[in-house]
Amino acid sequence: MSNLVTLRLDDELLGAVDRERKRFGLARSRVVREALALWLERRRLDEAVRRHRAGYAAKPVTADEFEPVLGAQRWPK
Repeated sequence: MSNLVTLRLDDELLGAVDRERKRFGLARSRVVREALALWLERRRLDEAVRRHRAGYAAKPVTADEFEPVLGAQRWPK
C-alpha cells in the first residue's frame, strides 16, 4: 500500500532532480523514495556513531588494553 505525499521543492532543486532522473529513466516518485530511504539510513548510521562515541567517551580505551594482541603479533627478536 502506498500513500500520496505532497511536497514543495524550489525550482532549482526540482530542475536538477528532473535532469538527473531523466538521464536514468526514473520517475520522480522513485527518486524521492530512494532519497528518503538514504536519509533514513544516514540517520541510523549517525545514531550508531553517536552511541559508539558516547560508549568510548564513558569507558575510554586504556593504554594496555590491546597489548596482549599486539604482543602476539610482534616478530621475535
